[in-house]
Amino acid sequence: MNRIIIIGNGFDLAHNLKTGYKDFINDYWATIEEGIYDKYWRLLDQQYGGGKHPLNDYEDQFIKIGKEYDKTGVNKVCSSYKEDSPLWKLHTLIDEHNNDPSSNVTVHLKFKNHFFERISHQCSLVNWVDIENEYYSVLKELLQEENPQKQNESIRTLNKEFDDVKRLLEKYLTGIIEKTEIAKHQSIQDAFSSFVEFDDIANCKQTVYVNSIFAEMVQANTIDEFEHDKKVDNKTYKYCLTENEARIIFIEKKLKDEAFKKFHLLPYTLLLNFNYTQIAKKLYNDHNIDEIINIHGELNSENNPIIFGYGDELDDDYNKIEKLQNNDFLENIKSISYHKTRSYRELLNFISLGPYQVFIMGHSCGNSDRTLLNTLFEHDNCISIKVFYRQYEDGADNYIDLIKNISRNFNNKPNMRDIVVNRENCSPLVPTEKEVAE
Repeated sequence: MNRIIIIGNGFDLAHNLKTGYKDFINDYWATIEEGIYDKYWRLLDQQYGGGKHPLNDYEDQFIKIGKEYDKTGVNKVCSSYKEDSPLWKLHTLIDEHNNDPSSNVTVHLKFKNHFFERISHQCSLVNWVDIENEYYSVLKELLQEENPQKQNESIRTLNKEFDDVKRLLEKYLTGIIEKTEIAKHQSIQDAFSSFVEFDDIANCKQTVYVNSIFAEMVQANTIDEFEHDKKVDNKTYKYCLTENEARIIFIEKKLKDEAFKKFHLLPYTLLLNFNYTQIAKKLYNDHNIDEIINIHGELNSENNPIIFGYGDELDDDYNKIEKLQNNDFLENIKSISYHKTRSYRELLNFISLGPYQVFIMGHSCGNSDRTLLNTLFEHDNCISIKVFYRQYEDGADNYIDLIKNISRNFNNKPNMRDIVVNRENCSPLVPTEKEVAE
């Protein structure tokens, strides 16, 4: 019996790593705001007020902040921005300077990277943004451009700007990991070491599940247990219509035997890591993890560079993108980037070996990975999908939201309702009453 544990960004967040896209963007703007407004003047304003603070110039590949002797076109704070967002604070700081009657210069914030401008505004408006989805949205917008030359220029500019964002994200994540202390969670440790439970298996896959156990019994030369049990308990087995029914009865009885479960139901486990970090490997590698595939690459790795883009070939607009015959539109499509390493092929080899259960830990199962997830979820060998949902402080959770996202990865909806484990048999990734493992 095999198991695939899907690790997503929620896994890192559960370990107090600020690896969300919102964390990344807000950190950038908070750093800029502090950089242009010296701590000395900040302290004076806090103590004495007055707001007459000089602002430093700043420039990188994303923005330029500088003084001009012209008060036309002064930046205004968007009224829809969340007031706790660092970009709102930066705009407010600039506005206060520009509105100061004693100031003879104005300060302007200008974006040099327009994709970064888009995701920054989105983050400041809703306090959440999925950068990969935003990239795909821009791709689809460029499909509507009727001027071929302008379309070519726009997609090349977009890919360059997106690549700059990717490098900035990699630098940010590297720094976050270096300065964050992390510890195990007992709930995750227990899940990694858990048996494949009969109640979690889809009804349409129970025969496959049972037969896989019998195959292991044959290999371990313990199949005589079954024949002996039938002889001893003839009253039960003589009413079975098929051999499979007899096997199911036998397995249901043996599942009460802890020694039998430990021998046959501890799965061979593949950790499928969608994160760029290695937190699961670092913390839980001694708990029943047999293989690890970092499907989206690793930070600062030449052999397995990070894959950052979009992966929904099932979307209606994807066919339109392919029909353009413009390879620049396919530059950041994940299914193409997967060919850079053997990781995807290794995953396909694993799922072809035999029946497997899927654990989902911290992955939203959103559309940006839909092609890969559809391959996993609708494979004939997938017998169970079990969700470890996020639990909030007030006791609410995101189980139903995850199920909605999972459903988009299925074409066969009846199978989806059978294969996905119901909420009663699922559990939080980390309960609100957190217990740290020793």
